[in-house]
Amino acid sequence: MLFNSRPRPRSVFGTLLSMIGWCGILGAIAAGALGLAAYLAPDFWLADNMSFFLRQFLAGGLAGCIAGALGLLVRHRLAFAYRALWLVALLAFLSLAGLTGARTLANTKPLGPSAAGERPLKVVSINIEHLFLGDKVLGAFLEREQADIVVIQEVLWWLQERRWQRLGQSVGGAGENGFPEYLKVGELGGLAVYSRFPILDEKTRVIQGDVPPGANVYYDGDRELLSLTLDTGAAPLHLVVIHPDSPRSEARWQNKRRYFDEIDAVIDGLQATNGGNILAIGDWNSAPWSARFQETLARNGLRTAYPDGWPQTTRFFFDYRLHWVLGAPVDQFAVSKDLQLIDVSLGPHIGSDHLPLIVELAQTPRPAD
Repeated sequence: MLFNSRPRPRSVFGTLLSMIGWCGILGAIAAGALGLAAYLAPDFWLADNMSFFLRQFLAGGLAGCIAGALGLLVRHRLAFAYRALWLVALLAFLSLAGLTGARTLANTKPLGPSAAGERPLKVVSINIEHLFLGDKVLGAFLEREQADIVVIQEVLWWLQERRWQRLGQSVGGAGENGFPEYLKVGELGGLAVYSRFPILDEKTRVIQGDVPPGANVYYDGDRELLSLTLDTGAAPLHLVVIHPDSPRSEARWQNKRRYFDEIDAVIDGLQATNGGNILAIGDWNSAPWSARFQETLARNGLRTAYPDGWPQTTRFFFDYRLHWVLGAPVDQFAVSKDLQLIDVSLGPHIGSDHLPLIVELAQTPRPAD
């Protein structure tokens, strides 16, 4: 026969490109489905937890769509199916990117300049993961920052006391090594606040949590929530210090949601009594794209902001050098609408598995009598 109607076999390069395209498309669809679950089913434990990894899903979806586009350059035996699935992958990626961008902008507050000659109020929040408060790297960081308020989570105060006593040092370290002079520790010893300003009022709320089956013998589902009023010399600042349970199982996720209900109740009370000047800060164990986190902001009229305008890794896994890949933004803050934000940034790696969150605020003038 002079003519052969059968298609010529693809080259090895063409076959490889086809395989890359198929894998990219299927990977992009999987990444898109997992990411979109956080928006479509936020009241389910596993779906809500997908919000921690939306940046990774977006990166995977984009890479998969690009790989799928390269695969369009070669012939496929199932050409129609290939093109249709690539369009599905692209639609999933664009939908996820659009929803994530919209939720990033939701309930955010623009940064503004401080008044001429006015020193911003600086707050540093760190989950120290049981790091000794007398650690030299931590102390050097705090000395450099000269924060007005230092908010610390995962303190294990009883262990901190033992370390200070063993070293023959003053317990608490208030007024030393960059720590402001006023100190408040929560009833459970998990939260601590050092303040340059006197503490006018304080209250610890203990939120009881369930212990999931098979939990570590040292696990305690109870968590505390600190509420302090600080005399800043201007309008009193109402500080809410936050650290709910990590939602690593469905039971612990339910513990976290009950904790968020208590956050709402505390802020309701502060707003009813004081009207504003509220800062809620800590390790929320929640991504900013979580529907429950955004619900607390919207319900209470709170606003937040992010370093360089985009949520960045504050909790990393395994190794700091991999924090852009293996990490999540879980350390957050929120302010009442009357507070002016000057700056938001992240500190360096100080030995914990969290990076310090640094927030600078403008002072609110004291109301006239």
